Amino acid sequence: MIARPEAWERLVDFIEVKLGKPFLGQNSLAPETDLYHDLDLNPPEISALLNEWGMKFGVDMSEFELGHYYPFIQLSKPAFFWTVLKSPFSLEARETLGGWQLTLGMLEEAMIRGKWVID
Repeated sequence: MIARPEAWERLVDFIEVKLGKPFLGQNSLAPETDLYHDLDLNPPEISALLNEWGMKFGVDMSEFELGHYYPFIQLSKPAFFWTVLKSPFSLEARETLGGWQLTLGMLEEAMIRGKWVID
């Protein structure tokens, strides 16, 4: 099993290469950093990143489903727009649009386990 600090360092190195260096300063990465909300990655970018990450670090991704974290990607265009219209009045619509967190800490945990587990 990978030691926790080593897994985090390897993950941060991988993510920094993928994100590139910011124009000013440096990337601020923490276990609670969300791929979509904090790093501004869209679902196709997240999918590609996680495929490469899983292969590079030998993480079994058989239980991973992107739609679990970002349910809006499963909506047709009319359903998406209808959900947007309902969102000011519907918690379910807001949750569908906002999705669930997918954080660097979750990736680190999967590296340590060697498998993606939906808790």
